Amino acid sequence: MKPQNAILMGLCALGASAQANVLISEYIEGSSFNKAIEIANYGSESVDLAAGDYQLRLFSNGASTATNTQALSGNLVPGETLVLVNSNAVIGNNDNALIAPGVGIESSVINFNGDDAVGLYANDVLLDRIGQIGVRQTWTDGGASTKDQTLRRLAESSPDNDNSQEFVISSRWFNYATNTVDGLGCIGQETCEDDGGPVDPPISEIGQCGDASTAIHSIRSANLLDQEVVVEAVVVGDFQGDASNNQLSGFFVQHADANWDADQQTSEGIFVYHYADEVELGQRVRVKATLATYSGGNQLKDVSGLIVCGEEALPSATSLNLPLADADLYHLEGMRVVLPQTLHATPAYTFNRYGETVLSLGKRFKSTQVHPANTPEAEALAQANQLNRLVLDDGLSSQNPDDIAYFPNFSALNSLRAGSQVSNVEGVINYSFGQFRVQPTQIPTFIDANPRTAEPELSEQGNLTVASFNVLNFFTDLDIDNATDFRGADTAEEFERQRAKLVSAMVAMNANVVGLMELQNNGFEQTSAIQNLVDAVNAQLPEEQRYAVVKPLTERIGEDMITVGLIYQPGVVLVDGDAQLINAYPFDQATAKHRVPLVQKFSMLAGGESLYVAVNHFKSKGSNCNALGDPDMGDGQGNCNGQRTLAAQTLSQFFVEKQNVLLLGDFNAYAKEDPMLAFESAGFTNLVPQFEANSYSYYYDEEAGSLDHALADAALTSRVLDATDWHINADEPTGLDYNTEYKSDAQITNFYAPDAYRASDHDPVIVALDMRSAGSISSVSQLSIVEGSNSPLVIERLDGDYGDVVLKFQVIAGSADEQDLPLISGELSWLDGDMSSRELNIAAYADDLVEGSESAYLQLSIEQGGASVAAPQVELLIEDNTPLSVAMRFEQIEVDESAGNINIPLVLNGEANSTITAWALVLPSSANWFDYRAPFIQRVKWTQGESGVKHVRAKIVDDNRKEGSERFKVYLFSAFPVQLGNITSTWVNISDND
Repeated sequence: MKPQNAILMGLCALGASAQANVLISEYIEGSSFNKAIEIANYGSESVDLAAGDYQLRLFSNGASTATNTQALSGNLVPGETLVLVNSNAVIGNNDNALIAPGVGIESSVINFNGDDAVGLYANDVLLDRIGQIGVRQTWTDGGASTKDQTLRRLAESSPDNDNSQEFVISSRWFNYATNTVDGLGCIGQETCEDDGGPVDPPISEIGQCGDASTAIHSIRSANLLDQEVVVEAVVVGDFQGDASNNQLSGFFVQHADANWDADQQTSEGIFVYHYADEVELGQRVRVKATLATYSGGNQLKDVSGLIVCGEEALPSATSLNLPLADADLYHLEGMRVVLPQTLHATPAYTFNRYGETVLSLGKRFKSTQVHPANTPEAEALAQANQLNRLVLDDGLSSQNPDDIAYFPNFSALNSLRAGSQVSNVEGVINYSFGQFRVQPTQIPTFIDANPRTAEPELSEQGNLTVASFNVLNFFTDLDIDNATDFRGADTAEEFERQRAKLVSAMVAMNANVVGLMELQNNGFEQTSAIQNLVDAVNAQLPEEQRYAVVKPLTERIGEDMITVGLIYQPGVVLVDGDAQLINAYPFDQATAKHRVPLVQKFSMLAGGESLYVAVNHFKSKGSNCNALGDPDMGDGQGNCNGQRTLAAQTLSQFFVEKQNVLLLGDFNAYAKEDPMLAFESAGFTNLVPQFEANSYSYYYDEEAGSLDHALADAALTSRVLDATDWHINADEPTGLDYNTEYKSDAQITNFYAPDAYRASDHDPVIVALDMRSAGSISSVSQLSIVEGSNSPLVIERLDGDYGDVVLKFQVIAGSADEQDLPLISGELSWLDGDMSSRELNIAAYADDLVEGSESAYLQLSIEQGGASVAAPQVELLIEDNTPLSVAMRFEQIEVDESAGNINIPLVLNGEANSTITAWALVLPSSANWFDYRAPFIQRVKWTQGESGVKHVRAKIVDDNRKEGSERFKVYLFSAFPVQLGNITSTWVNISDND
C-alpha cells in the first residue's frame, strides 16, 4: 500500500468506539533527527481528527504534563495513516536525513529521545502511548528498545491507554533496526511499496542450476523488498528443524567465494524461511522466493521453487573479533563467521527462555562500577561495552527449550556460569529482535573458568563473620494467580522451592550476623516471613549455630511492602541495647522511597569489642523520582540517584559519634556512583574492593557491578580480615531459580535443585572480622624507690591481644625533681597476639640529706593501637635512706687575723625527732691560745623539730706580730642520740695581717 500523505479533510463527530480505533501504528527513534510517528485508523469508520480534538503530545524528560502538542486534523479513513516527522529527518533539509519528502507532515512535536514518552489523545482522553508518561527512562524489553530503533504495532494488539501500568514493548510492538524507515505510510509490519523509480527487474524464473540469478550482495541496494527473486548459493546453516523442534524454520545460504563482490560493506548471505523442502549443510541450492524483512533482518520467504544443485565446499568464514570495530554487522548478515578468540560467556537474562548468551572479550563491567559518572573514562567504557558484545543464540524461534543447543545437558547440576570461557565458535550472523547474533553451526567448547564454590572463600575467618543477603522477595503470603500485590512465590510449590534454596545458602554461609533485604514486611510473629525463614534455617543447624531475630520496638519496619531484617547467632554475639530505626529524611514515611534502615549494636559473647550493624535497602534505579525533582540524568546512575546520595549522607551522619560501624545492604548504587562516593567522603571504606579487584554482586544487561556492599568506618576497617562476594546467584542463569512460570515441565524438573545456586538475583556479601579486644595496659598505681637504688615497674597487657600496641611513658617531677631521679621518657611496644609483660627500671639518686619521702610521676599513654590504659599515672615514691646525723659542715674554713668572733658550723641533716646534743673540742695546733679564745669543749643542741646549722664559737686574737698563717682544729667527737656524719673536724686557718 502506498503512503497516504495528504492532509486529511472532512469533519464529522466521533464516538468513543471510533476513538479506540485510531492508534499509534509506528514509532521511529533513529540516528540524529531521524524521528517519526505514524497514526492509523484500524476501524471501519472514517474519523474526523479535528472534531474529536485529536492531539499528539510529547512528554520530555519524564514530564507529567505535555511539553509540546500537535493538534491533528483531517478525515482519517479506515486503513489509512497519518505520518508526522521531524523537519530535519526529511531528505533535503539535513545531510543525515533518511525520510523522503512528502511522506509525512513536519511537526515540532517529533523531537523525542528514547527516554521521552508520547501520548495520543482525543477529547483530552489518552488513547495510546509510547513509554510511560511521567517516567524518564529508555524502555527495553529483550532486544527491543525505545531508543535507536523502529517499532511497528502488532496486528490486533489492544490500545495502550492505562498510564498507571508500565510500558511493555513486546505486548504490542515489533522492533526493527536503527533507521528502518521503509514502513512509514502503511499499516502493518511489512515495508510499504516503493514508488521511488524504476529498478532492474529481478530474476524470478527459477531456471536451471548455473543459470543467471540475483546476487545476494545486490539485493538490498536494488530495492527489491516484496519482489520475487532467484538466488543460487551454498547452504551454510541448516536450521529447518524437524517435527519435534522447528528451530528457525529455515536455512542460511552464502555465495561461493568466487561470486563475492569487492564491496566489504555488502553481505553475501541471507536467511531463507522455508522448511518444506529439506536441505543439508554444504549443498548448493537454487531458490525462488520473495525478499522480505523480519524483526529488522532480511530474509527470503514464500519459497515457490527450490533446486538442489549438488554439494561443494563451504564458502569462507569471516573472522570476527571482539570488541567489534562497528556494532553494525549487516555486511555479515547471513554469512559464516568464526570467532577466533577465547571469549567470556555471560548467560543473558533470557538464557533459559530464548537460549541467549552474550559473548565478550573479558567480563564487561558497568561503567559506573569502575569510574565516577560523567567522567570521560566512564563514558568511554560505556561505549566500549556496546562494541564488546555479541549474542550467541540457540538457533530456535521457540521459547523455553528443554535443552540449550550449544550447551547440551544444561541442568541445575551442570550450569553455564558467567565467566565461563568459550572457544571454537562458528556460525552464521543474523539480526532479529534488535540484536545481531551468531546462530552456531557447531557446538562451541566451554571451559568452566568460574566454578561454583560450596561456601564463601575467606582467607581468614576471624572470630566474627557478618553477611548481607538480598533474598529476592521472600513472602509468606502467596500471589496466587497474580491477584494480589504480594511479591515472591505465586504457589505453595514455588514457596517451598524458594525457601529451600535460601536455607541452603544461609546454612552454607554460616555467618554469625546476617542482614537481610526484600523480606515481606509482615512483622515478627511466628507466621512472619523473617521468622519463617529463620525457623527453616535453624532446623538445619546444631543448637549452638542457630539464629535469633533482632526485633525493634515496633510491629513492623516502615510501610513498604518489603523490609530489611537482621538475625544473629546468640552463641557468638549478644544484642547490646534496643534496635534502632532511622526514620529521618529521606527515610521518612512521607518520602517513601527507601526501606527504613535497621541498626543494632552487638557485643561478643566470649569478650571483645562491640560493633554496630546497620542493614539498608536504598531506592532502586527502576521507577522514577521525578515528583521529588530527581529524574534520571542519563549519566548511567539511573533514576533517583539524588535520593540515594541523600540516604548515604543521612546514614553516615547517624553514626558520626559512634565507632566500629558496619553498613550492609543493597544500596542500588554501583561502586563509583555518587552515593558510594558520599560514604567515602564520610570516612567509610567499601570493603570488598579492598580484597578483590573487579568485584561484583549483580548483572544488568549482562554487565557486572556491585549493588550490594559492606562499608566500615575507620575503627572497624582495621579489624577486617577479608571480605568477599559469594557468587552463587549473579553468575547463574535465571532459569535455575525457584520460579515455575515460563518453564516447560522438563525445565521445572531439570533446572531446579534445592541448593544455594540462584537462590536470589544478588550475591551475598560476607565480611570476616577480628573483634578481639586490644586489651588494657596495667601496672601498679604506686612504685617505691629507695634513694641510691632502682625499682622494676612491671607493665602488663591484659584482657586482649588484638593488634600492635605502642605505649608512651614519661617521668615528670613532683616534690622530687631531676636532682632526685632521672626524668626519663620512651616507648614500650607489643605485637599482635603478644601478652607478655614489660619491665621498666626506675632509679633514684642518693644524697646526704634526710628529706623524707618525695614523689615524681610516670605518665602512660597509648601512642598506637586500640588498647586502653588502666592507670595513666603511676606515683613514684622515693624513700629516704639517709640516717639522721650531725657533721661539721666544712673540712676547712679561712679567717683573717682581724676577724674577731667567728662561728664554725655544724649541720644536722634532718629534722630532730627529739633534743639532739653534739660535743666538740677546740684543739690548738700551730695556733694557740695567744691566737684565739674558745672554750675547750662546747655543746651544741637542736630541739625537736629543728634541723640545719648550729655553731661552735671562737674569737680570733690579733697579736700584732708577724707570724705567717696558723691554724687550730674543731673536732666533733660525739652526738646523741644520732650518729656522727662524714665530716667530724674543721681546720680553722688564720691568715696573718701584720
